[in-house]
Amino acid sequence: MSSSSTPADRPQYTADQLRNALHDFYGGVDSSSAETCGHIYGHGDPHHEMSMLQKITATTMLNYDGRIASSGGGSGGPPPLVDELLERASEFHANHGPMLPLHEIVRGKSPCMALAAEFKRASPSKGDIAPHLDAGDQAGVYFEAGASVISVLTEERWFKGGLADLTSARLST
Repeated sequence: MSSSSTPADRPQYTADQLRNALHDFYGGVDSSSAETCGHIYGHGDPHHEMSMLQKITATTMLNYDGRIASSGGGSGGPPPLVDELLERASEFHANHGPMLPLHEIVRGKSPCMALAAEFKRASPSKGDIAPHLDAGDQAGVYFEAGASVISVLTEERWFKGGLADLTSARLST
């Protein structure tokens, strides 16, 4: 199971900080346009509130930036850099086979239905669902029940997941 930070040690961000993080994702104020960033501001709706997905995305970006800046402060130490993640993925694929082709798996079930299962320990709307579950064990249960694909939520704050869950699920199926 992934280690998650507690609510007390999680950074809290203002709506402006969250919007700015998403804006930066699209290239910053100078590079983005109303076409690419209008949804962040509700396409002009003065009462617009960011969606939960937007808040999760922006918070994840800000947390990542903060962990890099603090060189290991906060939960779990510094996050892996992109090059490190790519190297780990390459090693994993060399040892356990390539990524599975989602489109081919789903199309291969035609004309029958393909079943997608989802692993998550918690959700923003429901809170804790099953924080004690092991992703690998649960993925095995889903696979044996006929799941064609399994989605593993790796976001730490709201879904209480991690990259280790993805690895565990893949190795179990």
